[in-house]
Amino acid sequence: MKIKRWLGMLILTAWLSGPTAFAQTTSNQPIYPPPSPIDKNGEAVPPAEPPPRPPGVLSPWITYQRECCEGLPGKITPLFTELYVNAGPTFPIGGTNLSAELKTGWSFTGGARALFFNAPMTSAWAIDLHVMTTSEGAANPPSARFPVTIFERGTRSDFNASVHTLNRTSFGVGLGREWYLRRPATMDGLNWRFGIDVGARYGSERVAFNETGHLTDVVGSAYTSAHSDVECCLWGHCMFHAGLRLEWSYTWSDVLQRTSDSQDISLLFTIGIRY
Repeated sequence: MKIKRWLGMLILTAWLSGPTAFAQTTSNQPIYPPPSPIDKNGEAVPPAEPPPRPPGVLSPWITYQRECCEGLPGKITPLFTELYVNAGPTFPIGGTNLSAELKTGWSFTGGARALFFNAPMTSAWAIDLHVMTTSEGAANPPSARFPVTIFERGTRSDFNASVHTLNRTSFGVGLGREWYLRRPATMDGLNWRFGIDVGARYGSERVAFNETGHLTDVVGSAYTSAHSDVECCLWGHCMFHAGLRLEWSYTWSDVLQRTSDSQDISLLFTIGIRY
């Protein structure tokens, strides 16, 4: 009886463990990828190759089709570069210690701008880098004198000096916005644009006196401006522009060894190229 009982238990145990072992065996089977496509002759289809470029075609960099600047198809954000110079009269205003002594001078600027256009080419953001120099004379006869101290070869000299001339040279960074009013910027023919800018400058200021030498100081400025230009095609993708720029600037200075802030309004004639 015991042998029959043990034999029955072994058969029952083997029957219960059978489905579990089968499930574990089938779950570990490898999964193969689907077969490669074949043509009607039973041969494997080779991968598609890009069409060859026709001989004699210019590089996209020469034809200005740059994916890095224009983006993917359907989302175009072109980048253009602009070089310019401008010059014109500068009028001191404000009536502070230094501004009250100065008369109309001249300003000259040279710089470069990066223009980030929208897809329709009707407006653009502009980043501006430039160098500007301003020269202004003083009233004759002078209306005021300023106590200044000058050290020359280790010797101190105190003067009540009057301003003779001022020169300021600064490096500037600005952010602007351009709008093309008649047609997109890439169309042939005359085009008219309007823009505004704000920015800051950092440089040096030199004041020469009638009674003695000169003093220099490191200065900082803030400015805002508006401009209007006419554009026309010069050659290929190169555009020529000319126009007027009206600018207001405020300069922080201690060149007179006291607060010597000044304000200026400049009317500048601008010429340049965009490519």
